[in-house]
Amino acid sequence: MENLKTGNGAGHGLALLEEERPLLEKLPADRWDRIFAGGYVILGILMWNCLCMENFTRGLSVFSILYVITVLAYAGLKKIPITGEKIFWTLILLGICLPYSFYSVFDFGQTLMIFLTAAYWTLVITEGLLWKGRTSSWILLDSWNGLIALPILNFFCQIRLILQSFSDKREEGRDWRMVLLGGVISIPALLIIIPILSQADTGFQNLVTAVFNALGEEFGTVFWRGIAGLLMGALMFGTLYGGVYKRHVKEEECIRFHEESGRVFRFVPDTAVLTFGIIVSAVYVLFIGLQARYLFSAFFGILPRAYTYAQYARQGFFELCVIALLNASFLIAMNGCTKTLRRKNRGLILENGILAVLTLLLLSTAASKLGMYIAAYGFTVKRCISSVFLIWLFLVFILVLVHQKKEIPLVRWAVFAGAVFFTLLCVLPVEQIIGWIPYHPVSG
Repeated sequence: MENLKTGNGAGHGLALLEEERPLLEKLPADRWDRIFAGGYVILGILMWNCLCMENFTRGLSVFSILYVITVLAYAGLKKIPITGEKIFWTLILLGICLPYSFYSVFDFGQTLMIFLTAAYWTLVITEGLLWKGRTSSWILLDSWNGLIALPILNFFCQIRLILQSFSDKREEGRDWRMVLLGGVISIPALLIIIPILSQADTGFQNLVTAVFNALGEEFGTVFWRGIAGLLMGALMFGTLYGGVYKRHVKEEECIRFHEESGRVFRFVPDTAVLTFGIIVSAVYVLFIGLQARYLFSAFFGILPRAYTYAQYARQGFFELCVIALLNASFLIAMNGCTKTLRRKNRGLILENGILAVLTLLLLSTAASKLGMYIAAYGFTVKRCISSVFLIWLFLVFILVLVHQKKEIPLVRWAVFAGAVFFTLLCVLPVEQIIGWIPYHPVSG
């Protein structure tokens, strides 16, 4: 009986072992996922080679077009519908990257915006955004997902899908492709052990050097570009695959957070939030009252004594813009942390309106000072960019005022407007347009 029990126990243990989950679960994938997993290897190599072109901006523009075509082809083959928002962000991405081949008013900033917009656009096309696949108040987390989280967390999805496609073959089906796979897998190990062995033995080092010399001077460059391209391809495919299959996209948590009206963060009593808002507003009123004559002189074209036009325009301009951005963060914190929802809190609605009006007043003073400067010395690229940024800030706080009376997708509209303004600055020949505007220099 004891042996029988032992045998049954062993049999039960073997059954458990057989039912154990594999170390890496099989990723969900269809034929197109596997094909594009391999295709992104080539895309990554092309990307790195485009970025290494002598004309970097042209290489980035060329690759951006290739990237857009690849992702749209994948979406079409996966039968992912194309909506109006997807068309909008596609036009935004093309509007930012295409003119970069010829000119730019943002220098390195446009490069960063291309990468950020491309990552965000990928999630838009694959419907991998946090809130129902649309641009929403989760814009910052969506951008983080597209640029950092999904590429890194899904980095190995590409190689796993390639391995899965090989593992689906029968054992008898092993051929040259398996040999090629083994060679690819051995590359990381060789990159580690060959330099170590070269340092350990002079003869082996001479052999390695002779091999590289025989392969040619360009071999090392091509080899390292290939490795960098493989890494880039894995990161790009990780974003694509993660967006389609919602892998590491916490959409359920965001929906739950929205249904609960963000109760997790609503821990600050209403009185404390309103007191904070009143104090901040009172400081602004005091500032405006003490500086009224100085602040509003630009409305009447009056230049204060001891100031040149340049000094007067620059004095406090950027500080007021920073204050506007801070006030936006204050409004987000006040409305997100108060225990009572904004739509049920009349005091908070009133305080939101007061803070928005005061911010618009401060922005008006900044705009008047900039306007006086432009009237005296004319437009430049930097002054044009500053003017567009001010217009966007005005629009944002006007939307804040409207939001107190009517429920509107405030963040969504603000982001769309900012994207359009930035794209127009990339598309339009700003320098030529500035040259067409006459101005009359003044002294002072």
